[in-house]
Amino acid sequence: MKNGKRLVWILDDEWTDHSIEKALYEQNGFDVKVTRSENFVEDFPNYAPYADAVVAQVGFQCTAEIIDKLDSCKIISASAVGFNHIDVEAATKKGILVSHVPEYCSEEVSDHAVTHILTLSRRFPAYNEQVKRGEWDPMDTLPIKRFSNNTVGLLGFGRIARKAAQKLKGFGVRLIAHDPYVSKEVFDKYSVEGVSFYDLLNQSTFLTLHVPLNPDTKNIIGYEQLKMMPQGAFVINTSRGGVINEEDLYRAIQEGHIAGAGLDVLLNEPPHLDDPLLNTDKVYVTPHSAYISEEAIVELKTKTSQNAIDGVTGRPIAHLLNPKVIKAVKI
Repeated sequence: MKNGKRLVWILDDEWTDHSIEKALYEQNGFDVKVTRSENFVEDFPNYAPYADAVVAQVGFQCTAEIIDKLDSCKIISASAVGFNHIDVEAATKKGILVSHVPEYCSEEVSDHAVTHILTLSRRFPAYNEQVKRGEWDPMDTLPIKRFSNNTVGLLGFGRIARKAAQKLKGFGVRLIAHDPYVSKEVFDKYSVEGVSFYDLLNQSTFLTLHVPLNPDTKNIIGYEQLKMMPQGAFVINTSRGGVINEEDLYRAIQEGHIAGAGLDVLLNEPPHLDDPLLNTDKVYVTPHSAYISEEAIVELKTKTSQNAIDGVTGRPIAHLLNPKVIKAVKI
């Protein structure tokens, strides 16, 4: 609390318009302060000790050092599906709730993944570049295989992967997935065959990644795993850059074993212009944009704000990452 009013401190280097959030906070009697990286050192001592809630945009690191100074904070609300930018363990030790918004862009990201798959299958980038060079040759991008003859493998089978599977089903492809946390009943519900990690790699002509980034999934796809895939397979990543070893991916592509990749996420964002993956026509990259739609942005901002308000006022929170500390929150 600062100046007699509850305070929400927004840490955000992405959005410049916070009118949706501010309207919600003001309706609920909160003051709002937005801090960008360039102002963080100046703002930190003025707001960290007094913020009742912190909103952390996905690109803004909310470290243990920051959390240690949040003396009035009851909740850190991640403005994202992912939450690896927040030290949840440090927040838990401090008695601070942490929430996220896992469902807001499931439609958009699944659409994006499917679009990557189809774009790679039909070789649109190569055809586009060819025509721009003044050429007109439908045969120069072969081999192109009938899409329905492919096996699409999904690594991870949560909300987004399930929606992608529903959308891909209409194309007649074989669908397989690996997720040790999902039951056979769930796989059966979506007409997807649950397989081992080895079989997923060994059988997928298109592999699409839908896992969070954590110690278990970091570099889960490396050179050894890529070489287990069929010759000429493609890789799609709309999850987090760190789940693929990018040097290994480039190597497997250069050797001709992997035919190409569609990537919405990279280890370094934005990448350096000399990044090898940006300098091969076998890979095309979108700028971590899978989540984008006008509707998704409104939903994200609204639900992130509501989580912060609920955390401060003691109301139930939709998606809590550390519920064991809820009893320690003082309203």
